[in-house]
Amino acid sequence: MSEIFVEHNLSQKIYNKVFLCISEAVINSIVHGNCNNNKNFVLIEIYCLTNTLHINIQDEGDGFNLYKVRDPVRAENVKKEAGRGIHIIKTLSDNMEYNDKGNRVHFKIRF
Repeated sequence: MSEIFVEHNLSQKIYNKVFLCISEAVINSIVHGNCNNNKNFVLIEIYCLTNTLHINIQDEGDGFNLYKVRDPVRAENVKKEAGRGIHIIKTLSDNMEYNDKGNRVHFKIRF
């Protein structure tokens, strides 16, 4: 990841945003997707096209339905310790989408 940032002379602010989004997606993949099974992989792909970073994170899990994920900003969910990863990625990225199976996220961050 550092090589891409040096090559494109990206700011620390963009680096922090991308690092946080990748961290949240990878944690979700390990904990929820792969159910902490260390035999399963998490694939991380990062590439740059036209002033936009594209990030793909994929796990070997069964996937999930994005529309059934609870909204972490609703009053009944605000004090819960978990459940903010997808919201963080959606908020910080310029676009976020999951494949139909729900085991691969693609998000974009413009710079």
